[in-house]
Amino acid sequence: MTQQITPQDTQKVLDLCSGIGGFTQGHLISGGFETVAFCEINSYCQQVLNLRFSHIPIIPNIHDITVESLARIGVTEVDGIIAGLPCPPFSLAGKRLASIDERNLFGEFFRIICEVRPRWAIVENVPGLLTAEGSEFFRSILWQFAQMGFDVEWGIVSASQVGAVHLRERVWIIATNSQSSRRDTSRSQYSPCGTNAASVGGGNNCNFQRSSQSDNSVAYGARAITQRTSCGGDDGFPALLDGCLLGVTGLTDWLCASTIPSFNRLTRNEVAALTPNCQKEYRQLYAEYLAIRRQQTEQIKALGNAIVPQCAALIFERLKRILSQLQKDS
Repeated sequence: MTQQITPQDTQKVLDLCSGIGGFTQGHLISGGFETVAFCEINSYCQQVLNLRFSHIPIIPNIHDITVESLARIGVTEVDGIIAGLPCPPFSLAGKRLASIDERNLFGEFFRIICEVRPRWAIVENVPGLLTAEGSEFFRSILWQFAQMGFDVEWGIVSASQVGAVHLRERVWIIATNSQSSRRDTSRSQYSPCGTNAASVGGGNNCNFQRSSQSDNSVAYGARAITQRTSCGGDDGFPALLDGCLLGVTGLTDWLCASTIPSFNRLTRNEVAALTPNCQKEYRQLYAEYLAIRRQQTEQIKALGNAIVPQCAALIFERLKRILSQLQKDS
């Protein structure tokens, strides 16, 4: 049975590249952690975070995160850093420019670790991270962690392992520093380090592996979202318009759907045959459709980049076992 972290040992977490909060949702499932600040640049994702976690401050730009900027929003203690860093530099679906891609934020990630000096860190990315630049990029990540005194475990967990209907494999890196205690950022020395995560590779894409000491592999052990396809009912619009905006009575459901809704447009002659009030309502429906489409496009992008909370929960459970063992050994 996993040894639980007691309330007084609740880990203070800084969530980088937060997206819509999947990483933090994961530790809420696991328990024993508290996110003290988000970092997310996308405005739509910021809206979702503000809705779900209105009490947690957001720093929009990762380049602005320093000990001083954290202190200004009241964050003086950080035990761990979690980060779902951008995956396009490493994705098999892209050009895989890795270290020369401007979207590669591993350099900023290590800069923040150098400043905040957490006890642990977790990084999530696509499996292509393991083989980018002939595996040298990942090798560099392991080297950077080792230079800062961290032991590292890494491996791949799939969303299908937690009951999802899709595969969605992701590599997870867990780094822990047995020599560091809770970091009080108010006493931190501002000393930027010259890390440069340029190239990475190596590692195993099946079980969790350790980059130091002996191998200690850890094996880790749907919901279909439907969309309303017809309107009908007493939706407040004339029956002639019921078939125009699909699901008009279920706007909330649409925001949870995985496809862009459709709009059955009327011809000019059909619109002209409507009464003036119906014409006005038809135009209102079409404007509503366009707004929903824009909203849903942003939502689909956010979901596509999101971390599966149940997968993150598995990783946090593993982290708790590591921290408990470190506490026993100290």
